[in-house]
Amino acid sequence: MRVAITVDSFRDGVGGVATAVAALARALRAAGHTVRVFTAADPSHVALELDVAGFPALHYERLPGGRIVVAPVGLARALAAFRPDVIHNHSMAAIGIQALAAARWLGVPLLGTCHVYLAGFLGYAPLPLDRVPLMGEAAWRYTVTFFNRFPFVTTPSQVMARELTAHGLRVPVVAVSNGVDTYRFRPGPKAGSRDTLTVLHVGRLSYEKNVDLLLRAFARAARQHPTARLVIVGDGPDREALTRLAGELGLSQSVRFTGFVPHDQLPALYQAADLFATASTIETQGLVVLEAMACGLPVVGVDALALPEAIHHGVNGFLAPAGDGEALAQHLARLVADADLRRRMGAASRRLAERHSMERVVARYERLYREVAAASPPPLPPAWMRRVGRLWRPLADGLRIGRGGHDSVT
Repeated sequence: MRVAITVDSFRDGVGGVATAVAALARALRAAGHTVRVFTAADPSHVALELDVAGFPALHYERLPGGRIVVAPVGLARALAAFRPDVIHNHSMAAIGIQALAAARWLGVPLLGTCHVYLAGFLGYAPLPLDRVPLMGEAAWRYTVTFFNRFPFVTTPSQVMARELTAHGLRVPVVAVSNGVDTYRFRPGPKAGSRDTLTVLHVGRLSYEKNVDLLLRAFARAARQHPTARLVIVGDGPDREALTRLAGELGLSQSVRFTGFVPHDQLPALYQAADLFATASTIETQGLVVLEAMACGLPVVGVDALALPEAIHHGVNGFLAPAGDGEALAQHLARLVADADLRRRMGAASRRLAERHSMERVVARYERLYREVAAASPPPLPPAWMRRVGRLWRPLADGLRIGRGGHDSVT
């Protein structure tokens, strides 16, 4: 099949959505499909082995990926030239709106994936929308209004499927894992001194990940186990504040901030660690959790959104109540102290991660693509697309976001 993927921003390994899209595109291509990603133009695309069509984008560094397509003028023409059998959209913003309209005009089967718990990202808006009453409900209303225009929707976890339905989604929705490459992410030999034990955290250093809570919990656990070390992988707007907090907690010698690490270097970091920890409450699946599990690590997390679907309390890790730093500290201390428990839970993590292999994910999407194609409506008259295009062109011109059209990068 010829699969067109639309997504706001695409820098491989930067942000969960981009990582998931890259993994899916590679796996589909490995299975014999022709795939092109339609997204924000970015210089990093030249280093990818994927086929990427880039559109003018607005820089906004507070967002994961730092770029977002504002007015994808020419998307319909680019999609028509690619001649896709199916369009798989991963965006709720401008490129997703255009993909929806283009699919109807071209008569191409369309599938939408909801990755984002939008209410958890209101703090990224230019105005403090997260402090405005009812904005959380407004975020849900936008989400379901958008996805109700798709014939079929997927989302990475069962809890997100239930939440979407509870908030008013009327079209069919199923949970399909983002998946993990269980060959690249697998258990490996431990490196470094065995006199110390490494707790690993991987993720964007921003408010919604609650890394400050993890630091405070680790500080409590480290009082009982002073040889434990915490390695924090990632970058983001809160890095400076978190570095200061580590110093204030007396952890300057116990915590290491690596900064951004390319995704292809992450397996070695997981393999060198002894356990993984996160305090994030906005995970619609938690790709880094799946990667840690695939590498055979026990996981400590919080009982929020989709994490309980990956972390089975008492089986492959522990869950603390969201926001409970004391419980988080106790679970960390327990795993740091018990090597046999770490081994048992790590083995369970690997077994659970194998359920999320990319081979299984591709097989599921292949079936869904065929089902959506069988129910695809006929194309709309070209006048519909001309009206949609006229709405976007003034916005593109007004923002002066760069040259029009698209660049194909292979």
